[in-house]
Amino acid sequence: MRRVAAGLLLVALAFPLAATAAPPLEPEDFRCILDGTKAEGKNFYIFHRNRRKLARAIRMTATGKLPKAGYPTGTILQLFPFEAMVKRPKRFNREGNGWEFVKLNITPDGRTEIVQTGKGEVANRFGSCQGCHANLAPAHDLVCEFVQGTSGLGLTDEQVALIQSLDPRCAAR
Repeated sequence: MRRVAAGLLLVALAFPLAATAAPPLEPEDFRCILDGTKAEGKNFYIFHRNRRKLARAIRMTATGKLPKAGYPTGTILQLFPFEAMVKRPKRFNREGNGWEFVKLNITPDGRTEIVQTGKGEVANRFGSCQGCHANLAPAHDLVCEFVQGTSGLGLTDEQVALIQSLDPRCAAR
């Protein structure tokens, strides 16, 4: 009887954790970058499956008023078609404010392939995505554009817009 009760207790304790775990990322989570919402004065696009949470993320971006918890869980931010940040529950990545960093490959026919996901181990030509974001924008939920725009990348706003417009997923619609 004690073993059965202990087993039920373990299941009861584990179920809420499993129920709140972030779903795995799928290629379909990433589509034409231009289909996202761009907040005024920013160069990145915002995606969220939930309209209310999307509206909250847009409002937070436009005003610059980020609550302590940061962006709503499930928010996807993209500056370029080939990489993204996905907000997960904070416990997913405490050092990275809950962000999951994603490298993508976009095939010429517009299919998205997830190349790598993770935390500090995900890197681009500048080094660790998380390391860079944590150094530049720790007080802004690791969103660098609140601090320095895209100038830190050595690109103008026009160059960023050109890269975004060349997303093969947009032409494949």
